[in-house]
Amino acid sequence: MGIATEMKELTRNIASSHKGRMRRIGEIKEEVNETRGEARSLLADFEASRKETNRQMRGDLAQDKAQRNSETRGILKDAQDILKGFVAYRKEAGAQLRKNLSGGTAEIRSKVREMQIEAQKLITEFGVSRQNASLALKKDLSISRKKSKSEVGKLLESAKGLVKNFQSSRKEAGDRLRIDLAQSRANTESDVKQMLGSFGEIRENVRADLKEARDAWQGLASTMQARRGSEKTPLKAEEVPVVEEEARNIEAEMLAIVNEHLDGIDLVGVAEQLGVAPVVLGRVSKSLVDKGEVRKDEKVYFPATIR
Repeated sequence: MGIATEMKELTRNIASSHKGRMRRIGEIKEEVNETRGEARSLLADFEASRKETNRQMRGDLAQDKAQRNSETRGILKDAQDILKGFVAYRKEAGAQLRKNLSGGTAEIRSKVREMQIEAQKLITEFGVSRQNASLALKKDLSISRKKSKSEVGKLLESAKGLVKNFQSSRKEAGDRLRIDLAQSRANTESDVKQMLGSFGEIRENVRADLKEARDAWQGLASTMQARRGSEKTPLKAEEVPVVEEEARNIEAEMLAIVNEHLDGIDLVGVAEQLGVAPVVLGRVSKSLVDKGEVRKDEKVYFPATIR
């Protein structure tokens, strides 16, 4: 009775430690999923920021271009007004010249030359002003383009840094997860070895107790025979139940339980119904599979008739 209680306690301890490890693995998976979600959110924010920056730069360039075009149109309008004034002035001067033609040819020619020189100066100044405006516009557009490229380069560098930090964080999380899994596996193996050692000690103690009981039983039978003067032989050692008979009973019980579960059952479920540790069912399950009485799919056992 004490051995069965201890075996049930060991089984419950194994189940609780397994649930704890599975819970820890689930928490680690949730942390990794949260990290991935945050990384995706950062990338989405960066993409939205980049699109907003591109849209704003395009708007600024369009506004700057419109302003330059407006300034150019103003300069052209001023030049046209000057030319119109010059044409009007030339007409007026021609009329005045024809009117004052009789006043002196030399004086008229001098005035005409002066007017031509002034007109040429006006045309030259207009050309220089137009060239300067064009150069200033090109220079402003070049500066704006360089500034845009610089800002885009900075944004790309920031994005690369974010991606690099995300990859580093993901690698650290993966390494930590592998270390935790390796430690958990080592702890599990250590616990299983301790259980096997304890089970071996318990089995030896049971065998010693059975042997002692068998010897006591044989001694009692011999004493009773001697008193009665009977010629019957004492009970043989084979008549005392041994561990192999108990193993055959467990095998039959496991077969019955597997046949009841058409959808399959694992060793932990069978052990819980039998009230023994899953380690005890290792050889029993292998024997049933080798005999073809049950079918094993990964860690789940099915009746041999279910395919």
